[in-house]
Amino acid sequence: MTAPLIYLTDGSGALVGPVEIPEIPGLGVQLPAGGVELEQQLPEPDEGFAWALVDGEVHQLPDFRGAVFSTADGSAVQHGQLGELPEGLTLLPRPTADHAWNGSTWEFSAELQAENRQALAGRLCGRIDTAADGARHAVAGDPLRAMEYLRAAEEAEAFAAAGYPADQVPGYVAAWAIGGLTPEQAADDIRREAGLYNGAMLQLRQVRLGAKVQVRQLIQAGEIEQAEELAASTVEAIRASVAGIGNAKGV
Repeated sequence: MTAPLIYLTDGSGALVGPVEIPEIPGLGVQLPAGGVELEQQLPEPDEGFAWALVDGEVHQLPDFRGAVFSTADGSAVQHGQLGELPEGLTLLPRPTADHAWNGSTWEFSAELQAENRQALAGRLCGRIDTAADGARHAVAGDPLRAMEYLRAAEEAEAFAAAGYPADQVPGYVAAWAIGGLTPEQAADDIRREAGLYNGAMLQLRQVRLGAKVQVRQLIQAGEIEQAEELAASTVEAIRASVAGIGNAKGV
């Protein structure tokens, strides 16, 4: 009599084997948990199928184990069970983020494309705004420091307009008249720094607003890669534009 063949059931429910189980002295061969005895060796399953034990009988079940895709957003999902794919999963990869599942396949959606483009424009413009905010902070520091710069510039302008009277040196000008600077030199230095500061702020505004308009136009025209490149180059240009000005200079 031919000894029965032992198959094991893996985590997906597929039968694996036959396997040899060593005898335990005094007990013989003990069937492990998840094991099953079959009288004949199973042939290779059909392509795309695997053998499984269903209600005590051996059947071939569809085998879609591995990477499949969510019909909700096209993301890859590891599927580990035998049988037909459950609702919400498909073998078809999503062609682009502008495709939506129509119940049987992926279908291009103009509405989804518009939503995606709007979201991308928001993200890219947000990066530009964040870079500009960081640049302004690098130049002006906190709000109190910005007020200090403004007050110093106002006093320096008024002092210069009055002809630099030696007996009426404003406090903010006097505070900068250090390291050998005369009040007149200090006032002119403050005015020069203020000019650089105001010029940098104006340039930041022009670059920021102009780039955001261009980014939106490129995305609307479907030039996604160019829009992303423009946003990245604008961020770098903004950071470089304020080097050595105001608070970024360490004053």
